[in-house]
Amino acid sequence: MRTKLVLTAAVLAAGLATSMAQVYSLNVVGYVNVTLPAGQFAAVANPLDASVGLPGGNDITNLFSSAAGNIAGGSSLATFNSAANDYDPSIAYSGKSSTWAGNFAMPPGKGALYFNAGGADTVVTFVGEVKQGTYNVGTLPAQAFALVGSPVPIGGVIQNSTTAVGLVPSGGDTVATFNSAANDWSASVAWSAKGSAWSGALPINAGQGFLYFNASAGANTWVSNFTVQ
Repeated sequence: MRTKLVLTAAVLAAGLATSMAQVYSLNVVGYVNVTLPAGQFAAVANPLDASVGLPGGNDITNLFSSAAGNIAGGSSLATFNSAANDYDPSIAYSGKSSTWAGNFAMPPGKGALYFNAGGADTVVTFVGEVKQGTYNVGTLPAQAFALVGSPVPIGGVIQNSTTAVGLVPSGGDTVATFNSAANDWSASVAWSAKGSAWSGALPINAGQGFLYFNASAGANTWVSNFTVQ
């Protein structure tokens, strides 16, 4: 899975100038191109907030549309059910009607397993705003797997997609990425409570989903607090 990231900083004067100070709001918008391999599964996650000014913008009917990504008929999306430790029934895309058979929300940080039924790679373009400040990514259930991703469009080593964006691991937590060519999850890396570090420099791209196992006896609430420097 390949990605391309373009971000633009839009500095908007807030119109609240006084004799003391002038207030500014910094919004960063852009797009992330995620390439999904032909005839294979890939774990994908939404890295941008498309809901600003567009109700339902983070639904799959908007994020994975024919106009944005040239979706092949027969392609599908499936979420992971942590309680059942299995995938929910997949939702298929009809090439004839150019519609999905169902819908679900994928806010920033939520992941899903995508199957590209086409004979060529599919490029899906995520467009939206970078979530800055305090943002509740979601709850990672106790002693269970969850399919998630970084809520902001950063990639590189695993620390960027986890601890740098507010995820607080516990000892024994693991992360694995999906190997499309092998049609299986890769060997996982684990969090060492003693060393306060992951056991390997696992690379994770912007827009790439990963399987997270919360080894703790309690649920882990993931709250991001990210600011574009």
